[in-house]
Amino acid sequence: MPRGRTAAGRRGRERILQASIDLITDVGIDRVRLAEIARRAGMSSGQVMYYFDSKEHILLETLAWREHQETEQRRAALPVVPAGWPRLELFVDLYLPTSLTDPVWIMWMEAWARAPHSNEVGVFLDKLMQPWRADLAEIVEQGIAAGAFRPPPSVESFPVRFCATLDGLSVLRLRQMPDLSSSELTEMAVRSARAELAPGSAAAA
Repeated sequence: MPRGRTAAGRRGRERILQASIDLITDVGIDRVRLAEIARRAGMSSGQVMYYFDSKEHILLETLAWREHQETEQRRAALPVVPAGWPRLELFVDLYLPTSLTDPVWIMWMEAWARAPHSNEVGVFLDKLMQPWRADLAEIVEQGIAAGAFRPPPSVESFPVRFCATLDGLSVLRLRQMPDLSSSELTEMAVRSARAELAPGSAAAA
């Protein structure tokens, strides 16, 4: 049976992933060391390497693990709010970084830096983005059906374009303008969406 597929193996992997994200939160990704991950997980370095091939493998799998958790939480939260702008604004809030030290965003930026040098990493990250784009496409469809949105000029590409906008705003705050508040970032994002989705907007006319 492959490594980590038994109940004990899954628990072992999750201990390592949790230790990894705790370390990133506490000391930053540049100071994460395999030996410290192992220490926090209560394992030896050899035990950690039984489950993962490298530190990069641990970081990518930690990102995927957190994204899976966030997808479950998001899909539970979105249907609770009304379709249209309230649901889109919640999506934006869930997408954007929660703080300047948001560990998930730290891992995303690290992974993006590696993607140009590895097609495998690029494909891996694109798969992680697919649930976000699918959820956004559903929000737009529901908003159109409710009469809150009008169809954007390109319905099919809107999720890719808007997620790219959210990525850009997130990096702007994390790397260039840390004084931007979460509410300001959300306002910028929603203003961009209104240019395409608001009934009577110039972009949609």
